[in-house]
Amino acid sequence: MIGQLRKRVGLYAPETVGDDLGGTITTWAFQRGLWAAIQPRALSETRENGRLAVTQTYLVTIRYQTHFPERARLVWGDRILRVVAASDPDTRGERLHLICEEEKQ
Repeated sequence: MIGQLRKRVGLYAPETVGDDLGGTITTWAFQRGLWAAIQPRALSETRENGRLAVTQTYLVTIRYQTHFPERARLVWGDRILRVVAASDPDTRGERLHLICEEEKQ
């Protein structure tokens, strides 16, 4: 598995702070760098407000993390991947499979 984790990604978790008007502001704070294997999965097209929207999903494999954030983003080069689901595929605590969607900027 170690030889397959060749891509460097940054793990970001949300941090919510109060603003001056009583609301909240969510920012994404860098947690740590990870080595990952990234495989494109599905490409889907939908129409939103008369425009074509394309969503690319990826399967990202990383080493197992005991306290992986519930909401997270991965930054891979100039791409931002929103983590939709995380699972331990064989329940051995060796790796995590992350289903991610690419966020368009």
